[in-house]
Amino acid sequence: MKFFFLLFYYFIEDFFHIKRIRRFLKKNVYLRRPIIFDIGAHKGKMVKFFFQIYGNAKIYCFEPNRSFVPSLSNIKKKNLFVCNYAVGDKNQKKRIIINEIDLTTSLTKLNENSFYLKIKKFIIRKKRKDIYQNVNVTTLDNFCKKKKIKKIDLIKIDCEGYENKVLNGAKRIIKKTKYLIIEIQKNDMYEDYSKDKIEIFLKKNNFILLKKFNFPLMFFQDRIYKNTKFN
Repeated sequence: MKFFFLLFYYFIEDFFHIKRIRRFLKKNVYLRRPIIFDIGAHKGKMVKFFFQIYGNAKIYCFEPNRSFVPSLSNIKKKNLFVCNYAVGDKNQKKRIIINEIDLTTSLTKLNENSFYLKIKKFIIRKKRKDIYQNVNVTTLDNFCKKKKIKKIDLIKIDCEGYENKVLNGAKRIIKKTKYLIIEIQKNDMYEDYSKDKIEIFLKKNNFILLKKFNFPLMFFQDRIYKNTKFN
């Protein structure tokens, strides 16, 4: 079951979902020598995607699962910076569970009563013991202050329910960010997750929604926002 699920997921992602996003960005989001942050970089699929569109970009990718760092480091690009951190609302150390479907690993506490979670568990049919990693968590504001980064052209956030925390740790730099791509959950799998809070935060910081991309037959979507403070 897990094998067929992943086969379906990656087929739809590679040949339909990401292609739609690429077309939209190439047509509507022109960036010259952009600084891009990829929060939740996994094995680097979106890093490669961004370099295809913005070949002269400088990309900082954040991935807490250290087993993915070699894959990211093997992307031979001069202006790629691999950061083995999680991103959240404060600087701290936390422990993550590495899920059997590793692309769903998260710092967010699961809602055990979620019907969507029960479907996921049925698909995975868990066979192994939980694997834990201790990770360092940074905020975007703290990271940018240390690196003397004063503006970001594009931030992509895909943290499996931890998006609220990422935004709350970026209250300064978000005002200097032009575009945002963020995964929005349409299910109740994560505790303390609220897409309404995300929308309120972004509206307060002058972001408008440009486009929604629903992932077929899945309970989430990617959204692209623009900061109206930038022309």
